[in-house]
Amino acid sequence: MKGFIRKRYVHCIGMALIVVMMVLCTRFSSHADMKELKESKYCSFIVPSGFGPTDTPGTYVNEFYPLESANVTYKMTLIPQDKILTNAQKAAGEDASGTDEDLLYDELTKEMYEEIQAENYTALYGENIGFKVEDFKDINIDDFPGYMITTSFTPEDSEKIHQTVIIVLSKNKVYTVVYSRAEDDDFDEAFIDSIASIHVVQ
Repeated sequence: MKGFIRKRYVHCIGMALIVVMMVLCTRFSSHADMKELKESKYCSFIVPSGFGPTDTPGTYVNEFYPLESANVTYKMTLIPQDKILTNAQKAAGEDASGTDEDLLYDELTKEMYEEIQAENYTALYGENIGFKVEDFKDINIDDFPGYMITTSFTPEDSEKIHQTVIIVLSKNKVYTVVYSRAEDDDFDEAFIDSIASIHVVQ
């Protein structure tokens, strides 16, 4: 039983970190422009009661781990800024953009997110784990746009995993908070309260 509980926990934590890293590190060819958004200083939220930090920065687990496998992960990513080019660089045709590809946060769709994440998880596990986007909403937090994405999947020999992903966009930063729980973990209300506490400061 202990082995199963630990395996379930590893899946839950691992999947949460994968969502954060894959969403934030995947780049797409795009003409998306986030420069029209306001800049932000930081994002804050209340970690659900009974959850505490781990050795992994931005990851919080329940106090009854491994009996309870629910966890919360947080990540802040800086948006590449335009470079100041020298006359020689301009003459050479170098682009002032921070990267040749833009982060397609502001053009993300349900279909795009599901396709990308399903492919990523299949590549990671070598099998289809039934990744599904159950809900995809545009949100606004303190006048900053973003998304609330609800997903589920079932790794082999593990319980079904449910996740709620909050992505908040600003001109200079993107904030991602991922709430993960196994099928039999009862943290819906605690997660809802935590999501309601998310704020972004200009």
